[in-house]
Amino acid sequence: MEPQTIKVLEFHEGLSKRAFYHFIIDGNRLVHISHYALKKSKAHDMCLYYVDLGMIRNRNVLEVASFIDGLFGYISVFPAEDLPLNWRMRRSQEKSITIINDYELAYLDAEERRFLNEWNKYYRPMLNYVRREIIDKGGQILATDPINIHIKNDLKYPLSFMIPYSKRARSMSLTVLTKQIHQIWIIIRILKEFSSEKSLVDLVFEQGSCAPVAMVVNYAMWYEFDLNPNSMFGGIIWRSSESSQQIKDMIKRAVELRKKGLTEYLRLRPDIVFTYAKNVGEFIQKPAIKLVIECKNFDYTFWEGDVESQIKPYAEIFKPEHIVIASLKLVPQQVKKQLSNCGIDVVDNVYPGGSGELELITYVKRSLS
Repeated sequence: MEPQTIKVLEFHEGLSKRAFYHFIIDGNRLVHISHYALKKSKAHDMCLYYVDLGMIRNRNVLEVASFIDGLFGYISVFPAEDLPLNWRMRRSQEKSITIINDYELAYLDAEERRFLNEWNKYYRPMLNYVRREIIDKGGQILATDPINIHIKNDLKYPLSFMIPYSKRARSMSLTVLTKQIHQIWIIIRILKEFSSEKSLVDLVFEQGSCAPVAMVVNYAMWYEFDLNPNSMFGGIIWRSSESSQQIKDMIKRAVELRKKGLTEYLRLRPDIVFTYAKNVGEFIQKPAIKLVIECKNFDYTFWEGDVESQIKPYAEIFKPEHIVIASLKLVPQQVKKQLSNCGIDVVDNVYPGGSGELELITYVKRSLS
């Protein structure tokens, strides 16, 4: 019997813009549609699979989708026989995204499966803490779509693992996702020590925001504070003729450091920054920085190069009174000593229940006193 071939179109753009991924439910496993494809054709970020419908008949399809306005917080499930139909004609049911907890992802390799131990040890507890301390108490967090979905739902897998077509794409997405989870948990953990419950109702985590996340003691606390002169606060510093001499000196130091060729490029967006200034206008006139916290959530070997290209330039260009690396993983003692000699402190094991959790809180309290 000739196979009944159907066409299944997917858009492969990670977890943003346009993405459509189709999984066949095979017992307790999710198997990507490519496993059943007789052939495929790819153009840019679109991939067309030619699938033998007989191989997937009488099974259900689980579809993960996102559009330009963000990742869906639910998943569609429908009979495989409906795959050739227009989405309006499918016998589709909308399920909570937590349905992925019921299945195993067939395409993950051994390394990715091992990472799930870290996911359960570090990141799910961080997300559970944020959910418990903010969402369950009537507050809300505005962040990227994957972060928002994870905060609202306790998921067995990082959403990055739902990208089926490329391990590299999964890895790149996972790097961003886990970094943001670590950053946000650290911020909320700090805020719980300094702020009232009322002040934790609405928190906005946006790169380069023109407003701080919160006020802590007498300082503004910023998330991923954009200190690139041409883009900071929408480029207002670059365009302003009224910038203070301190701002001009800061820009000059950045230009000189780049000219020295000490680094290939400069990344000027510290993860967490405490400033004397309460708003943009005040910062333009007095860009004094009290404390910089740079968050690292992978092994030291992964971010070793950032010391020269990122962290030391932060200390030299912005001249914060205090700068500390908050590392989820253990940092070699010799590295800590070398960084300390450069005026950069390190607190490691910074995760829920880790020895660095309270150590970092103590460090912040001392720095802001």
